[in-house]
Amino acid sequence: MKNNPGEFLIFLLIAVMLMAGCVRPTTPAASVPAPAITPSIPIPAISAVILPSIIPTTPTVTPTTSIVPVKTLLPKGDPTDVSEITFLYYSDGDFSMDYPSTWIPATSVYTPYPVGPFYLYEDPRLNTPYRVVTFTSPDTTKKIVALTQDFEQPGSFVLNPTIDWGRAMFERDYPDLSAVNYLGNYKYFLSGNTMGSTYDVTLPKGSKYYPPSYSIKTVVTRRHVYNFGFFTDTDNFTIYKNLKERIISSIKTNDAV
Repeated sequence: MKNNPGEFLIFLLIAVMLMAGCVRPTTPAASVPAPAITPSIPIPAISAVILPSIIPTTPTVTPTTSIVPVKTLLPKGDPTDVSEITFLYYSDGDFSMDYPSTWIPATSVYTPYPVGPFYLYEDPRLNTPYRVVTFTSPDTTKKIVALTQDFEQPGSFVLNPTIDWGRAMFERDYPDLSAVNYLGNYKYFLSGNTMGSTYDVTLPKGSKYYPPSYSIKTVVTRRHVYNFGFFTDTDNFTIYKNLKERIISSIKTNDAV
């Protein structure tokens, strides 16, 4: 076959054109802008916090402080059994007496109770000052009071042997009460030139008078008049009846003749 140079050129041109239509130049891909980098702010390092381990414990209970009133404890009362009491012996120029060893004696020139014969009214037959000795129990619920008075003229007083004089004095001191109801156990005794009497007074509970219960022993000699009183409240007057009689019976005056 005889090649024609002109056809070959035509063929070559067509081939070049076909290739040019099928193969396109590659378009470079659009570049994506890099994200802007914001300068970082330095963050200070935080030290790790180590929490202490929690160990269960028993809660401490603090007691509530409350104000407790202080109670003053009074001494115990005397035994009701007289055999359990130790007695001391008291004596002065006027009288002598046994009294419980725990009781406190004190002297003065006035009586602590204006009651019965202890009411110190003016009597021209009696010299002053008077002499008073008081014996007080530790719990202060009982007292023995001794009152000694001197006659200006010896033998100037005679004790009425009946209960009438005791009732008269009671009604003088308690005008709203009847001696018939509250004065009793009256006794009279006479020995040589010495006259004496004893009686009890028990006032109603809740009485406005003090002491509400007492015993009186009166002794009259030529030169002196003595009055001894056992003073207490109504309940103690019954409870300590034996003690009262033990003390009252032990009293002796020093001028019995």
